[in-house]
Amino acid sequence: MSFSTLALILALLGTVCAVIHAFRTTLSPSNRHKNDRKLPPGPRALPIIGNLHMLGKLPHQNLHHLAKRYGPIMSLRLGYVPTIVVSSPQAAEQFLKTHDLVFASRPKVQSSQYLSYGAKGMAFTQYGSYWRTVRKWCTLHLLSASKVEYFAPVRKAELRSLVESIKKAAVAGKTVDLSRKVGKLIEEIMSKVILGRSLDDGFDLKLLIEEAMHLSGVFNLSDYLPYLAPLDLQGFARRLKKTSKAIDKYFEKIIDEHEQEANLNERKPHRDFVEVMVSLLNKPMNPYDDEGQAYITDRKNIKAIILDMIAASFDTSSAIIGWTFSELLRHPRVMVGLQQELETVVGRNRMVEESDLTKLTYLDMVVKESLRLHPVAPLLVPRESMEDVTIDGYFIPKKSRILVNTWSMARDQNVWSDNAEEFVPERFIGSNIDLRGHDFQLIPFGSGRRGCPGLQLGLLTVRLVIAQLVHCFHWELPDGMLPNELDMSEKFGLSLPRANHLFAKPVYRLFVPPGPRALPIIGNLHMLGKLPHQNLHHLAKRYGPIMSLRLGYVPTIVVSSPQAAEQFLKTHDLVFASRPKVQSSEYLTYGAKGMAFTQYGSYWRTVRKWCTLHLLSASKVEHFAPVRKAELGSLVESMKKAAAAGETVDLSGKVGELIEEIMSKVILGRSMDDGFDLKPLIEETMHLSGVFNLSDYLPYLAPLDVQGFTRRLKKTIKALDTFFEKIINEHEQEINLEERKPPRDFVDVMVSLMNKPMNPHDDEGQAYMIDRKNIKAIMVDMIAASFDTSATAIEWTFSELLRHPRVMVGLQKELETVVGRNRMVEESDLPKLTYLDMVVKESLRLHPVAPFLVPRESMEDVTVDGYFIPKKSRILVNTWSMARDQNVWSDNAEEFVPERFIGTNIDLRGHDFQLIPFGSGRRGCPGLQLGLLTVRLVIAQLVHCFDWELPDGMLPNELDMSEKFGLSLPRANHLFAIPVYRLLDKGA
Repeated sequence: MSFSTLALILALLGTVCAVIHAFRTTLSPSNRHKNDRKLPPGPRALPIIGNLHMLGKLPHQNLHHLAKRYGPIMSLRLGYVPTIVVSSPQAAEQFLKTHDLVFASRPKVQSSQYLSYGAKGMAFTQYGSYWRTVRKWCTLHLLSASKVEYFAPVRKAELRSLVESIKKAAVAGKTVDLSRKVGKLIEEIMSKVILGRSLDDGFDLKLLIEEAMHLSGVFNLSDYLPYLAPLDLQGFARRLKKTSKAIDKYFEKIIDEHEQEANLNERKPHRDFVEVMVSLLNKPMNPYDDEGQAYITDRKNIKAIILDMIAASFDTSSAIIGWTFSELLRHPRVMVGLQQELETVVGRNRMVEESDLTKLTYLDMVVKESLRLHPVAPLLVPRESMEDVTIDGYFIPKKSRILVNTWSMARDQNVWSDNAEEFVPERFIGSNIDLRGHDFQLIPFGSGRRGCPGLQLGLLTVRLVIAQLVHCFHWELPDGMLPNELDMSEKFGLSLPRANHLFAKPVYRLFVPPGPRALPIIGNLHMLGKLPHQNLHHLAKRYGPIMSLRLGYVPTIVVSSPQAAEQFLKTHDLVFASRPKVQSSEYLTYGAKGMAFTQYGSYWRTVRKWCTLHLLSASKVEHFAPVRKAELGSLVESMKKAAAAGETVDLSGKVGELIEEIMSKVILGRSMDDGFDLKPLIEETMHLSGVFNLSDYLPYLAPLDVQGFTRRLKKTIKALDTFFEKIINEHEQEINLEERKPPRDFVDVMVSLMNKPMNPHDDEGQAYMIDRKNIKAIMVDMIAASFDTSATAIEWTFSELLRHPRVMVGLQKELETVVGRNRMVEESDLPKLTYLDMVVKESLRLHPVAPFLVPRESMEDVTVDGYFIPKKSRILVNTWSMARDQNVWSDNAEEFVPERFIGTNIDLRGHDFQLIPFGSGRRGCPGLQLGLLTVRLVIAQLVHCFDWELPDGMLPNELDMSEKFGLSLPRANHLFAIPVYRLLDKGA
């Protein structure tokens, strides 16, 4: 029933109550004396109900807004009860420390009379000899540090059971009711600690405790307008009687069972709280307390204390954990930070132990910040003044009710700065603020004599549960809900839980990297799609930068962040230096006789050294400069003619032919044979090497050739082999005839060394002879690594330049400054072209030529970042995804902005893991220098010599940027543009 409705009902009783109230007010000496004193400011009270109508459904929030107007010590009249609302740390210190004894009592309220057996417990009992005795007794027998530690095995066992339960949900991809799961956990732990029992499925104790907490914290008119108590207008008395009766029946059963067990000497290993209390039944709690009075432990004491203990643990611990997880889900950055701390302290190979908690400083900050914004008791447990007192110049009369609004104090910008309402655990860095009630800006568990005696037990449980669940699982909101869409509504009572249950999806994260659920047989193959790099990028957003998949029968790890890539490609480079044995390399590189796809070992090391020395050295790269110059000059002349004719140019086709011609002369010593188009074969080779071939992942299907890849591989290698044999034969004939050309091409070098050892004695004392298979396999590697990748890098760069005319103009200005408009670009100009360098880097960032690099394979079991990576796992490094990491490249990660490299030393040689389009470590691209030089030279020349426009009036943002997936990642469609010659003629 709302307070507005009650006001109407009260109007019917107004006349009688007003007369009584006026009579009492007129005759009361204390009131007349009080009127001569300065009371704290506050809103005007209505007759009879006072300020009750102002409380609303969420009194802590409404009182917070009133305090902004009336100050941190505010006076209200709730019915007939003078009430003081305290809303600042400074004021709280006055009430809870300076004058703690005056305010050490509790008001006598209806809920404590029913639920605490006439205030026989500890939490709601009036201050005095009995309360001091009970508190000492409970602290000594139930809440000591040794007793808290004694129940560690119970906490460990129950929490492990919860983790196993959530693991099953994670495997099934189910959403978990976290509020319910955590509630059940706390209920189970505290039932065993307090009652010595597992929960009774036939008796829902938690529901009763929630009702008890709600009725203890709600504003009950009977407490503020006692003349209305017999009417029970809100129905609270009926609910209290019903709840108390049900709880009493259950507690009697528990006590009876413990008495029977005590009589039979059926003691359990862990003595629970009830067992301790029953063992002391009918004995004095303290034979002679400070007032010389003894109190005997009876059944009412025990039941009242049981209720205090259960209420203080069931509802409050669950509420803290629920709110903390809510904030973590709303602030993934904090969740990640906490998981990182847990990884550092605990590691990913075990669960959290209680002994770890003292080392988890960020966890401590997270819990403090959660308790700051969501104090479990927003108004603490109300206190009552035992005598008249003056605070800060204000008169506080005896029997005043004191409400300390910790919820409001947490939003005090004078204390917590302008971001007081934001969840920022880092605000506690370097501060000594704790939760024990000494620091009045943060007193969620109260302070002074009436501070929470079970603080140590409660906080230990809360921290342990949060740490364990954050450590063991990644958490996501269900149904694609965004963090800022999570409902954070509160339900007011003595505690302040969430109004609605919290739901989240767990992903188990210990031992093995997280990843999506795999289907039988095919695993996650169905998730790859036509553009696997993009699909795995989106999956990595969900599962993290080290993600586990099962592709058919092959365990696969997808790496999607620079930090993770460094772990795999540098820290553990040797473990991941091998290649998987796949069908394409067996066919296309003659049983992995080349360099790119060969398994790590003595042979691969020998081939790499040999190729680097004889084919890819700096002197060899420079040796072919005239070839590059001549072919690029021919291309410029060809485009000049198209420009003069106003024709549109197929840039993809032209650049592809240029690279093919250059590399044919460098590698093969030949111009391209018009009768044999090698480029489509190389494109097919690259596609078949990068595509996901079911035969590699489901080897039982290989004989069926379901996708037709085996037939295509056989056809491709047969055509390539025929061509390579012809080339080798021609070179052998030329050598025999001593018809040597001045620039010795790669095949010329290899044929001249045929049948000789590559390295007479390698590090395993084994020699490898150069034969025809070696030469042909290396030819495939060299051609594939240059034809398709260089052309791809150039066409993507031009695509971006055409989409961003500002960048094109900036690059042309640099070229005019360095080169001038009177000549073409020379290779010697390239080191001076810093903006060109940025443009190429940015293009390779957004469009890495190999989106997954060349897959690697683990040669042994290894733990990376706490994850167990089994031997023979396939490693895919998603450089395409890494380029879109906003933590690395800022919010504009998906935009083409070459200027992001200004002032950075990031290069492309594999040392900077945020940008590794050519790989890193032992398996980094050995032809990097040759490839980059060609790419930079072609881009510089074509941008310098021509202005470029898109055809048919196409706008820059209309240019199709679709990709075609393979080992490399070219454009799906050719790039067309209109050139306009821009250099000055020599005669001009």
